[in-house]
Amino acid sequence: MGRRAAALLIFISALVSAPLTGRAQTPLVLPAGEAPVVRVMMRSGSLVVRTWNRTDVQVTSAQPVSARSFRPEAVARALSGSIPIFATTVFGPDGTITLPQEEFAFTSLPPGPHAGILVQALDADVTVMMPAGTALLLANVQRGGIDVQDFRTGIFALLLHNGGMRLRNVGGTGYAQVARGPLMVRDSSFDRFRARTAIGNLFFENCTSRQIQVTSVNGTIIYDNGSFQPGLARFESDNGSVALGTGGGVQIGAHSSVGRIYSLVDGGAVRAGQTDAQIGNGGAVVTASSSHGAIYIYRGALRAQRRLPAEWRPISAFAQRRVPQPKRTNGRIH
Repeated sequence: MGRRAAALLIFISALVSAPLTGRAQTPLVLPAGEAPVVRVMMRSGSLVVRTWNRTDVQVTSAQPVSARSFRPEAVARALSGSIPIFATTVFGPDGTITLPQEEFAFTSLPPGPHAGILVQALDADVTVMMPAGTALLLANVQRGGIDVQDFRTGIFALLLHNGGMRLRNVGGTGYAQVARGPLMVRDSSFDRFRARTAIGNLFFENCTSRQIQVTSVNGTIIYDNGSFQPGLARFESDNGSVALGTGGGVQIGAHSSVGRIYSLVDGGAVRAGQTDAQIGNGGAVVTASSSHGAIYIYRGALRAQRRLPAEWRPISAFAQRRVPQPKRTNGRIH
């Protein structure tokens, strides 16, 4: 772990020491090739990432922002096959919550060469346009929001300490962490995906996953109108509920330490107070567990269910919500 973490820190240092390409309030355009490595570091503000069919990276902001580039040789020397996700702590009503350190491993980057781009800002709203074939996207925002759309083929690691994150039409292999705040993922398909929050709800809609692990300490998880391909699929919340709405061909192992498991799936009858249940037959194996919340299993979309029992009303109301967009005022998030 130490060697790989050091390699990534060398990579960051190489970026920081690279010649300054620009710092301005007008669009910055940097040649990047077809498969660059793009890293964005911000203290506060909203980050919007989009892709296009060009080989440039364009950075737009009304506030000061810097952009640097470096050669593919530096990327090849610095990057290893993993990204260290360092521990982070937030303060909740009952004390501190710490998300422990993890390591996000990946087998290899898409074919290169991989030029490097670093974007940095203090308090700004930033839009980054990057090539559709970008190999690796790394983004770290302390306070604000992250919105990524139409990034389908590369690897990504998105870290947000306080705010809301939204992913739309995203694929490939990725890691998404929000220490405090909601995460919403729509119309996406993942080979491998890891998502976690300390205090925050996670909502997935119309998604397909081969390998997925979703955890929250104080948050509800909904995987709505989704599907699974054979692989690892785990959804766990300590103090929130977990709701899974899928099509056929899935076998779900449900666990609620407080004995609240509810199913609308045919043949999925659960006795009152039961803490463990197997629901569905054949197909992908999925586990859903909660220490202090409920487990809800249903077919398709929750909003399409009719005449829901009373115990379903809290999760049904939650499913109608969406991640609020952060308010922008001179680059600051309120």
